[in-house]
Amino acid sequence: MVYFLALLFFGNFFSGLNLAVPIQAQANLLNNPGFAEPFSNGVANGWTAWHRETEKTDDCADPYYFRPRWNAELATAQHIYQGGSSQYIGNNWDTWSAGVYQTVAATPGTTYRFTVFAKGRTSNEPGVDGSDTYVQMNIRAGIDPTGGAIWYAPGVVWGAAGSPHDQWQQFSVEATAVGNQITVFTSANLARAGANQCLQYLDTWYDAAELVVVQVLPTATNTPPPPPPATNTPVNTPTPEVTDTPTAVPTNTPTPTPTTPPGGTICLNAFNDENANGIHDPGEDYLAGITFTVSRDGQVVDTAISTGRPEPVCFEGLEPGAYEVSQQIPPRLELTTADTAVIQIDVGQTLGVEFGSRLRPEATPVVDPPGADTIADADLPPTLEPELPVATAEPDTAPRSLAAVSGLIALFLGVILLGVLLFVFLRRQTT
Repeated sequence: MVYFLALLFFGNFFSGLNLAVPIQAQANLLNNPGFAEPFSNGVANGWTAWHRETEKTDDCADPYYFRPRWNAELATAQHIYQGGSSQYIGNNWDTWSAGVYQTVAATPGTTYRFTVFAKGRTSNEPGVDGSDTYVQMNIRAGIDPTGGAIWYAPGVVWGAAGSPHDQWQQFSVEATAVGNQITVFTSANLARAGANQCLQYLDTWYDAAELVVVQVLPTATNTPPPPPPATNTPVNTPTPEVTDTPTAVPTNTPTPTPTTPPGGTICLNAFNDENANGIHDPGEDYLAGITFTVSRDGQVVDTAISTGRPEPVCFEGLEPGAYEVSQQIPPRLELTTADTAVIQIDVGQTLGVEFGSRLRPEATPVVDPPGADTIADADLPPTLEPELPVATAEPDTAPRSLAAVSGLIALFLGVILLGVLLFVFLRRQTT
């Protein structure tokens, strides 16, 4: 009987422990994690599409990004991991980089894990299987700990990339929230420098996404320890006999002055995205003369111009809230990233965004010799200057005009005729 009661007690005890933590740890915080219907403009409810777009080039080995398509995958079971649908993103012939994202509420200091299953197929042949495995898809999962909605923001944490040809693969990433919300991203990049990846079918699918809490700050565990120090308070009770301690309390009253909430800071910069991949790669310099504008609720807050140095242009003292930052480039440049971004700034928070652009391809002259460092006309060799073929010495050495020659001939004939007439007249006088 005692054995039975003990078994019953410990069984209930351990079963209670098993139900306490895992239920909370496995809670999926995403809205529509299974990419179920309805879909709006091809994107599953609860998710938002993003993509990068650059000018199309004639050679696919020179990477460019074309806007792909978002659709609901409902028909082909091989392209659905679970449930009745999945999120399709793909294109025909043109390489692309895109994904979907979602912003959810978060607790600052809490670590979250985002996972999503993805699958891809790249081929020139129709069908289900038989993907060309040399194509790199660079699929990965990302988290913005600040809750921003810009995939190329420098603060986004990205997981490992992969190319899941013809099979489902789970992609994962972890990050610790720094604000009251975080944003999760799916990403794929099918453009590759030096390789022709412009196949007829450039397709990817996404399903079974999950966002769970991995670790919570031990704020709750700190609340029990305060009672033990209370037992030490009697030991400190003799110290209040010193009359100086009460006088020290008023001196602490000025300390609330630093509680005035500082504003947030947004720092912006621009870089020369020479390979147009939307990423600030090593060796790519910063650009000067790019105009930055910070707006809120449709009203311009401030503007500044990039300096071309690594130090960004910062806008300080911004009140908490959502701000729209944008760049304005001169006509000789073309965008390689989005020209605007929306940033949620909190008290005491500093966030940065780098905008990319490059010299328009048509602005590069083809007359420059290989290895030329400049395209200015003034720097061309003297042998290429247009002044050489202009030989204006012809008027000094060429024959005179026909009118001038005719006048001289007429004058010469007139003198001869006048001489003959004088000779005849004088001869008659003498006879």
